Amino acid sequence: MGFQSNMPFGANHPRLSVFRLFIIDDNPSDRSMYIRWIRRTAPIHLDIQEMETGEEALKAYESSPPHCILLDFQLPDMTGLDFLAKVHRSYQSSAVPIIFLTGQGNEKVAVQAIKLGAHDYFTKSTLSEDILWHHIEQAIDQNTTLRRLQALERQSSIILQSSSDGILVVGTNGVIRFTNPAAEQLFNRTSEQLRESPFGFPITENQTTEIEILSEGGKRIPVEMRVVPIEWEEKPAYLASLRDVTERRKAEEERRRHEIERQYSQKLESLGVLAGGIAHDFNNLLMTIVARSGLALRSLPRDAPAREHLTFIEKAGLHGGELANQMLSFAGQTRLDFQVVQLSKLLENLASFLRSTISKRLTVEYDLAPSLPPIRADHTQLRQIIINIVTNASEASGEGEGVITIRTAEWDPLTQNFHSWHVIGNLPTGRAVSLTIQDRGCGMASAMIPKIFDPFFSTKFPGRGLGLASLLGLAQAHAAAIAVRSQPDVGTEFSLLFPATIPSPSTKKVPVFSIPTQHPSLTKKPVVLVVDDEEDVRVACSMIFEEMGLQTLVASDGQIGIQVFQQYQHEIMVVLLDLTMPNMDGQEFLEHIQGLNATIPVILSSGYTEEEAMKRFHNPRMAAFIQKPYQVETLIAKVEEIRQTQITSSDTGL
Repeated sequence: MGFQSNMPFGANHPRLSVFRLFIIDDNPSDRSMYIRWIRRTAPIHLDIQEMETGEEALKAYESSPPHCILLDFQLPDMTGLDFLAKVHRSYQSSAVPIIFLTGQGNEKVAVQAIKLGAHDYFTKSTLSEDILWHHIEQAIDQNTTLRRLQALERQSSIILQSSSDGILVVGTNGVIRFTNPAAEQLFNRTSEQLRESPFGFPITENQTTEIEILSEGGKRIPVEMRVVPIEWEEKPAYLASLRDVTERRKAEEERRRHEIERQYSQKLESLGVLAGGIAHDFNNLLMTIVARSGLALRSLPRDAPAREHLTFIEKAGLHGGELANQMLSFAGQTRLDFQVVQLSKLLENLASFLRSTISKRLTVEYDLAPSLPPIRADHTQLRQIIINIVTNASEASGEGEGVITIRTAEWDPLTQNFHSWHVIGNLPTGRAVSLTIQDRGCGMASAMIPKIFDPFFSTKFPGRGLGLASLLGLAQAHAAAIAVRSQPDVGTEFSLLFPATIPSPSTKKVPVFSIPTQHPSLTKKPVVLVVDDEEDVRVACSMIFEEMGLQTLVASDGQIGIQVFQQYQHEIMVVLLDLTMPNMDGQEFLEHIQGLNATIPVILSSGYTEEEAMKRFHNPRMAAFIQKPYQVETLIAKVEEIRQTQITSSDTGL
């Protein structure tokens, strides 16, 4: 039978759905009286279970211990003292409060009952319903508190035993009092070996320090230690938490190694960009020197005193070409794969990746123009340019919250003159597209801006140590100008301006090319088309071909060369083509004109060796290859060989 009440009681009680009470008494009248009293006074949920014998109560206790027991001294099968002794012996750690009741007061029995663990002792004649409920309530409070403490102790033990950190309790005398399994593994010693042994490390309260543990195997283990004061077994002590940081140290060392490698690679890349740019310009300069000296030699009599000097100049120019080729090899330049790119679309596709590369505290705002003219760019390198600048912006913004703004627009020179900016490169003269990346980070002084593109230069501000010489080289390869402005504690703004590309000749009609003044009216003489971005090279080649009795058409880049070729393809005998040019390189030009005329002979010209050029430019189809700087005789021989082949083919009808 049972009694239940909806009234909660006791601030220390957890919200249990029911409390269990055992009434162990062989007198039914007494049991009924106790139940009536409890019903009238108890404000809590109670599940009251009645038992007449001790054995019956012990079985019920084993199955589900109650929160309190009312126990009669005289039972049919044992005395109340016997029951107390069995409970104390079998369930000492989880014994519940027992209120001992007897019909006759006996001081000796009372003392024995208290010694065996009874919570209270009463004679039945002195009981009232208020007294009974008061002591039951105290007993339940005590039992509830005990259970909660035992549960907390079990949970704490589980946490300590399962923690991956080594946990030790150290007395104020420096002796170890407790260890968990992780600590035993860390020291490579058993709990018995560690306990009562000296801790041996200086204790600094509430601070994290680093120590080094020497395990029994002689291995040194880096450990992060934190110590807090506690009370252990009612005495002051220290709780030391030890964390093995071996793997973290390895990861940090690996990160440092990668950072050193990255910086070294970056320095080499910066040197390579500079070396490559110098080598190409140097080769074109040498080409002019060698060609002009060769032409001068051909115009002089064999006994002219100046021939010796000109021959020396020509040989020196050729030797300089060998040095330039070594610089190109050091540069390790890779050919840029130019494609038509919609800049705003590329940024939309790149947005999620950029988000993953920057601090989570930063917000990236986009202002992308929807209808921009396309640009010609190497997709991979353009992505890298954007990622590098955005990463710099993130680092410059520090650990706090901030905003990085990325904008695209069609550049209007009337409204965007960049007077207050530091500009590198030539601003576009025609239609152009701008990419602007702005941060609100640490910024830099305006006097420092010109230095940021120097190799190996690093400011003291975070986020500006990246070697931007490689960024400068890539921008120049894309015929893009770079504009930078910055202010300390305000932020930095990078703007790149890319020339808008003209429609591809294969998809749109190309405007008819107007013959520049240097193009004579064509006669019946064979025609050579020279496509090279260096004017001195174009002029020198024109003079050589004029001496050969040939006419020359010239173009300063691949786009103009396509227009010239479309207008004069039936008159052109051979094309002399430079492989490395802005706007449209030799590879793309070659693909266009061979799509128009697959049999047109092309002589490829480059500062690279033929083998290197074939590897970098994917084995372009050509009639011949000539490495800059070349002698006049070498060029004449290449062109003459092609002309004789055409004459032979014409004579045989092939």
